Amino acid sequence: MTNRAGNLQALPLWAAVVPLVTVNVCYVVAIGLDHLPACIPYLTGCTSVSSTGRIAPESLIFRAGMLPSALIVALFWQRCATFLRLGGQSSSRLVTLQVLGFIAALSLVVYAVTLGFEDNAYRQLRRVGIIGFALSTFTAEVSLIIFYRPMRIATTEKLWRWLIILCVALPLLSVGSEIAKWAGAPRHGANNTVAWNAFLVASAYYSVVARIWWQHGFSSQFTITSVGRAASPRE
Repeated sequence: MTNRAGNLQALPLWAAVVPLVTVNVCYVVAIGLDHLPACIPYLTGCTSVSSTGRIAPESLIFRAGMLPSALIVALFWQRCATFLRLGGQSSSRLVTLQVLGFIAALSLVVYAVTLGFEDNAYRQLRRVGIIGFALSTFTAEVSLIIFYRPMRIATTEKLWRWLIILCVALPLLSVGSEIAKWAGAPRHGANNTVAWNAFLVASAYYSVVARIWWQHGFSSQFTITSVGRAASPRE
């Protein structure tokens, strides 16, 4: 049985590239305007991700990148549900994945819109946005790994394992941050380092998903065997 899925391969690539490029462009602009110190934040955590979007004109660039990213994230998880459904997964199970994607997108909007406002109410909303986005995205990523497991094909076995490694990397980053703080590293610097590298991990995750979709031919035709196991047209 063959189902048309449309040209969707670029969606996870956009999800991987747009947020990462946005924060780095904002940081470069902030350095040029002497709004932030110059360093390699992925290693030193000299500044936070949020700091790159607090002051104009960086804040305008930040919102211009993050608000479309929220839409991309929502569409990405919706299409992930479609991908899994075509692979034989129950539609009722995939509702959770779609809801998590919606929560992640909404949380990102809340975070981007409230960034730069220092009133306590805005700070609380921003905190809700950050936590909501992180938890919903991580849960969705783990769910995708679980749901995709029975759909694996020979050419995606290693890719599936990479998804696991990337998910494990996120809590390991947090553990490493706590160890660094216990050893005397500045608290804010350790937290900032985790946040910056979380962007890299998330981008890598979306890129691996893009490769999995490509291996299954999800960008053109998605083939399902009679027993419901996804098969790639390239096999």
